[in-house]
Amino acid sequence: MNNVTMKSAEFEELRRELRAYHGRNGGRECVNARRLELTARRKEALKQFYETHPEADSCDLRGEVYRMLGEDFEPILFPDSPFYFETGGNGGWNGSGIGLYVRKLRTWPVLRPFEEHYNLFHDRNVARFFNCCGPFFDVSHNGAPISNILRRGFKDFREDARALAATNLAPAERKFIETALKGFDAVRNIMTKYVAAAEAELRRTDLTARQRKFMRMVAESAARSPWEPPRTFYEGLNTCWFVREVMGEFEGLMVNTLGRPDAWLIDLYRADLAAGRITEEDAYDLVTRFLLHEDGIYEHDDPVEEYNADRTRYENAHENECGITLGGCDAEGREVFNELTRLFLRAHREHAMIYPKLFLRFTAHSDPEYLRLLADDLATGRGIYALLNDDSLIPALIADGKRAADARNYCCTGCWDIVVDSCEDNAGGNYFNLARILEATIYQPRALLKQLQYRFAALDDAGTFEEVYTRIMGNAKQVLREMLAAQGRFGKYWADITPAPLNSACSSDCLANRRDFTAGGQRYNPHAVSLCFWANFVDSLLSIRQLCFVERRCTLPELLAAVRGNWAGAEHLRQFALEAPHWGDNRPETIELARRIFDEFYEESRLFRNERGGGYQLGFWTYREFRYWGELTPALPDGRHDGDLLAQSFNPSHFRNHEALTTVLQCLASLDLRRCAGDSVINMVLDRDSCSAETVAALLRAFSKLGLQLLQLNCLGRRELLDAQKHPDAHADLVVRVCGFSAKFTALSPAWQHVCFSGRRNACRLSCRKTVGSAGTH
Repeated sequence: MNNVTMKSAEFEELRRELRAYHGRNGGRECVNARRLELTARRKEALKQFYETHPEADSCDLRGEVYRMLGEDFEPILFPDSPFYFETGGNGGWNGSGIGLYVRKLRTWPVLRPFEEHYNLFHDRNVARFFNCCGPFFDVSHNGAPISNILRRGFKDFREDARALAATNLAPAERKFIETALKGFDAVRNIMTKYVAAAEAELRRTDLTARQRKFMRMVAESAARSPWEPPRTFYEGLNTCWFVREVMGEFEGLMVNTLGRPDAWLIDLYRADLAAGRITEEDAYDLVTRFLLHEDGIYEHDDPVEEYNADRTRYENAHENECGITLGGCDAEGREVFNELTRLFLRAHREHAMIYPKLFLRFTAHSDPEYLRLLADDLATGRGIYALLNDDSLIPALIADGKRAADARNYCCTGCWDIVVDSCEDNAGGNYFNLARILEATIYQPRALLKQLQYRFAALDDAGTFEEVYTRIMGNAKQVLREMLAAQGRFGKYWADITPAPLNSACSSDCLANRRDFTAGGQRYNPHAVSLCFWANFVDSLLSIRQLCFVERRCTLPELLAAVRGNWAGAEHLRQFALEAPHWGDNRPETIELARRIFDEFYEESRLFRNERGGGYQLGFWTYREFRYWGELTPALPDGRHDGDLLAQSFNPSHFRNHEALTTVLQCLASLDLRRCAGDSVINMVLDRDSCSAETVAALLRAFSKLGLQLLQLNCLGRRELLDAQKHPDAHADLVVRVCGFSAKFTALSPAWQHVCFSGRRNACRLSCRKTVGSAGTH
């Protein structure tokens, strides 16, 4: 038995308990019959309340949710875990809880007066011109005020709310505060229920000594924490989970983060060590069980499947949407790399975990030991990290208006969404589809454009490249303007649909502003928008300019005809297109055009306010849509064929990637990324055969110095991937970063494995002395 198996065996009973309750994949509905029965009963009761109180608004419904949970909450404890937080529904993520039901009851009554606008926005969304994870506002990528509650506890915020309730308030302000107070009372009630449940467990005669110890820990700690701030490392860990799950259940928020435990809990850990309350191995045991509450409900070997038959949702997507952020710096700018950083990395590695997702902050000047730890994992094929460059992201957040101390406390939610903990909720599930705009401009689907009320200028009679540019950008700006305007105008009704008074009352500035966070009460109110398929857009414009107006290889109508025919009979033109300047080549003409495009989009975005009164943040990221939308997108002037993969995130295109790694990175760094507070994601594959920990660490330092933002890195070898297809059991430890998620290569469907080979085909060859080859995408 190897070391990993031995260590995992120590915790196998907890894995069994978690899977018996939740099922095998955390992204699915909970399978516990009692939980399902209880939730169904609560939903029916809430529906009846609404029907018998037609005057009730969303705050009234939220208050009723708080009342029900405070009265009939059934705490869930697992004998082999000392953590008490489980509400039964994996937070708000899988959508089964009572908190999310408020939104389902209220969405249509609130938006019915705007049905025509809603349907138009929905149709544009379905038509892939953009993607919004919700009706005008993103409901799927939330944070929670974890660090605030770690510092102050729920009780302190309740006292603030109670004091405010005694002042002269407007009716809406009073309802917000009084509803939040009901939420605080419910939290206090469920904590007493956890104490009672632990005491009941201790009356059992079949508990092991370890299980009895854990239940005593629950009974003692749940009596006070996190109602009051945690006093021990164990209580701090529990608070991270408690806030995520309780806010998910109470508010219907899909909370995608457990925060920054190494930054926020290190003082508690060191105090425990000094007082003799804990040893390093005790802490390791706690950290492992803490992590297993996410990884333990995830089956690594289940096959990663595809869209369902009608392409409306993913089936068995291997997506739990829960992460922790490690490393970086504290509010004063001091580096965070400490004993807890090492413990979390060690536990995650030794138990071959994939979840929680690991978001690792670093700089060019990070401790060499820290960079080596990351590089060792990556160089051996453990593709599980999203690597965040503080040297670029913190200045971008400050440029966007954040205080420096707040910006330094950012963490990641979801796949890669940047959020300043306790100060903001960043709507990050918003895609602006540049490839679709190109497609509609070239192919002119007149019936669809009429249905969607778009007036797209055609290209065929453009006489100069400047005319081409103006028409394409005019079409794109039209879509962007109408998207942002609709989100700002109708997204404000989020506050009338699904407010979160408890979450808001614990968030910075909501009580002072006397407003729910959905109404713009938080310190910052950003809304992130991704410029998707950037390389396809830039490359297509460069190709048109080069072929039709610089080299004059063909007329513009001839090029458009070749594209519309999927390059049939025009392979010579396609080859010329592939030789044209393109994103990633670092040529002056590429950089000049890319800067012009980005700057125009940025300035356009600054003209609009979002649903909560804040600004829009641009960025570059793409989840699985680079494949799924690519399958539906016809040929484009960049040389792409019908159905080929679209460019991923900030990367060069998969099929136009021939430059040395340094050339590509310099090109990607040419934009002013201080304007990318939404972050820019780069996916890269290094050739495993020529990759070492030293070269990976050097790459991270170079990445940081160039001012790039977020790196997802795989080290893969073609022979290894081929052998893994033939002999999957021999490659059970090969984990690849696909896009915003990681999975075992052997669990991927054939189509997703093909994506890995596509990235590997252009993999970089690195050595300690020089860089040779091309920057692979994945």
